[in-house]
Amino acid sequence: MLGAVRDIYRQSKKKRDNFWTEWISRPPAALFVYFLKGTSVTPNQVSFLAIAVAAGGCATLILWRTWLGLIVGGLILQLAYVIDCVDGQLARLKSMSSPVGALLDFMLDEVKAFMVIGASAVRLWLQTPDPHEGARWLLLGIAGMFVAATGITLTTFMRRPEYLDATGAPPLPPATERGDHAPKSLSPIALVEALGRYVLHYPSWFLFVCAFNRLDIFIYAYLGAHLLYLGRASLIILVKLGRGRRTA
Repeated sequence: MLGAVRDIYRQSKKKRDNFWTEWISRPPAALFVYFLKGTSVTPNQVSFLAIAVAAGGCATLILWRTWLGLIVGGLILQLAYVIDCVDGQLARLKSMSSPVGALLDFMLDEVKAFMVIGASAVRLWLQTPDPHEGARWLLLGIAGMFVAATGITLTTFMRRPEYLDATGAPPLPPATERGDHAPKSLSPIALVEALGRYVLHYPSWFLFVCAFNRLDIFIYAYLGAHLLYLGRASLIILVKLGRGRRTA
């Protein structure tokens, strides 16, 4: 069985992944694929299972407000990410990949991100004795979800064929691969962008935040990374479309 799982891992993983996804999440995902490949379970059904598991992890973060509950919640969210890897690997192995499936995966990934931001903010609010200080976490959670949603809106806009035609820009890489690549150079800007992509790929480090009981670091880092991405995307759109002609 181990040989078959190893073959599934090699056949179904992406050519370029970040370290955490390739070596931590995809090997157990290949085991799931081994048991699912001969069934009628579809990749989309696996995607729906992943978000249900993530919802359970977020509920655990809110309801079980001890350090152990934080660890358990983090582990459940890691399981959700492993299952999220299963859908793509299963689709590639069974030749069931499709554009709508990729869009569904991207949409559900962002919904999971909203859930994690919201659950983290609510947990910090409930754990803060001072009501005014606690309200700050709720405001930061709302701000985090706002900038994340705005960033997704800009990303979707920049992937539209109308935008690509109007600006002559090359197509962006698939949304589900955002944050999967190493920097192409060692310039300060490239290093900052690489760090931002790493922060946005929260499954790579969220469990460590839980282990040290520092959800505040997650809130600040995730909000900051999204603000940088939002600023960069907004500037690109402003420069490219601000000097062009309207086509509508």
